[in-house]
Amino acid sequence: MNLIRNILIVDDSLNLELDIRQYDGIFKRIKRDLFLDYEINFLNERKYDKAIELLNSTDHTFDVLLIDYDLSSAGNEKSGIDLVKEIRNGINRHCKIIFYTMHELSTVFPNRKDLVLLFNQGIFKFLSKDMESQSEKEYGQRSHQLRVESMIEAINNIDFIQVALERYFLQYKEIIDDERIVVDGKEFKVEDIITLIRQDNITGKHYKSNLAESVIIHNLLAGGQ
Repeated sequence: MNLIRNILIVDDSLNLELDIRQYDGIFKRIKRDLFLDYEINFLNERKYDKAIELLNSTDHTFDVLLIDYDLSSAGNEKSGIDLVKEIRNGINRHCKIIFYTMHELSTVFPNRKDLVLLFNQGIFKFLSKDMESQSEKEYGQRSHQLRVESMIEAINNIDFIQVALERYFLQYKEIIDDERIVVDGKEFKVEDIITLIRQDNITGKHYKSNLAESVIIHNLLAGGQ
C-alpha cells in the first residue's frame, strides 16, 4: 500500500482548486515515470487563522507546506511571512516549507536581510510564481511543474522518523489517549508529546532519543537470541 504524503497549501488565490488539480495531474505523471512509492494528498486553506488551527491540530500531520506571501485578498491581515514565523516559533519546526509569491523580491524584501531572516526560519525553498521547471520533460504547465518538483524534493528531505512518530500517535490516538508517557520523570498526554515533538522541544528530543535507544537495544537482544 502506498504511503500518503500530506501537503497543505495556504494561498488566497481564487484559482487554487484548479491549481491543485494541475498539481495532482503533474504529480501522477511524474510518479509513474520515477516509480515513486507514495501518493500526495493536497489540502488547502485561504484563511490565515484556519491554517493555524489546522497546523495546531493533533488530528492532522503535514509533510510539506506551500505558503503564498500575499494572503490579503481572502481578508487576512497577516502575510505568509507572518505565518512562517508563527509556525516555526511555536507550532512545527520540522515540516518542510516552500514559500512562493507573484511579487518581485524587491517588493517583498526591500531589505535583503529580511530574506536571510526568512531562510533562517527554516524555509526549504523560495519560488517566484513565474519561475518555470527546467526539466527536459514537460508534465504540465511549467510553473506548476516546478512547484510539484519542489514538493517532491522536499518530501525526499523530510525527517522520516519525525513524521512516522507523529503519524503513529495520530493513528492510534483514540486507543492510547488515556495512556501517559513518561519522559525525564514527568508524565505527558499523547497530544502533548505530539506537540513537543513538532516544536523540537527538549522533552520531545529526549523522547525520540530514548525511543531510538530502546529500539537499538531490542534489536541487539533479539539478534543475540
